[in-house]
Amino acid sequence: MFMTESSKPETPDSLSLKAGSTDSETVASYYDQFAETYDTTLAGWNYHAPDETVALMAPHLLPGARILDVGCGTGLVSEALKKRASYRVDGIDISPASLTLAEQRGTYERLICHDLQKHPLPCRDDDYDAAISVGVLTYIEDLLSLFRDLCRCVRGGGVIAFTERSDLWQTLDLDGKLKALADEDLWSVLHVSEPRAYLPGNKDFAEEIKVIHTLCRVC
Repeated sequence: MFMTESSKPETPDSLSLKAGSTDSETVASYYDQFAETYDTTLAGWNYHAPDETVALMAPHLLPGARILDVGCGTGLVSEALKKRASYRVDGIDISPASLTLAEQRGTYERLICHDLQKHPLPCRDDDYDAAISVGVLTYIEDLLSLFRDLCRCVRGGGVIAFTERSDLWQTLDLDGKLKALADEDLWSVLHVSEPRAYLPGNKDFAEEIKVIHTLCRVC
């Protein structure tokens, strides 16, 4: 069973995938409404980011590794992980409706309903061998705070893999943030990909918006 915090008030569905939002209540409401059709919609948009991010991370993991799926949604990343090895996966997300569907997959050991903008996350220090976050960082206002807390949750020598949209990479100064945490001796950057196709079947994303995959090792 997944754990919930206090219930969140309903808010107008004012968010689009392209515009994004860092208002937590808006994000939760949007993905609660989107949950039932999320998997089929993204399949129709030729969404492969979970498989691509897992492929980047998997060579650094052993079977049985404990992984935190950050912003797990309905569980697409867990399905990509299941294809690779018998990992032990926990998921954390803001949307209760999405977590209900994720639970039905049977691919998670634990599911936690939590706002990723509230730190520390409800996870113990050094509890995971890796963390993975796909299609989530658009909705986080303070990325450095989240990255620092993930470095707390993942043991030294473990890895953190994440994606960010190419149109936001420079705006959010991801290069600067990667360097800042390296300078703090929290992680070392192993890989930053060239921009890749993100949602090629979605007209708003097909040409303009790509995705960048990043892998870091926790110090």
